[in-house]
Amino acid sequence: MNSDLTKIPYIGKITAQYLANAGFPDIESLKGQDPQMVYLQDCLAQGEQINRCALYIYRLAVCYADNDGVLPPDKQHWWNFKD
Repeated sequence: MNSDLTKIPYIGKITAQYLANAGFPDIESLKGQDPQMVYLQDCLAQGEQINRCALYIYRLAVCYADNDGVLPPDKQHWWNFKD
């Protein structure tokens, strides 16, 4: 799969494929999304509840998409998006 999702920090080929399977094939498709819903769509697509760390990565990914590839200085890592 060739996807621009791997431009997002912490999104590798496997996570990009999970996102595509959940209905988010590219960065543009993440714009304006609720990260919780992205996570739930991924859980549904995989048929199980996945590791909650994926939610934190999806929060980062949506922030990246919404800000045209720029993350705030205090939000550079997935763990900065934890509850």
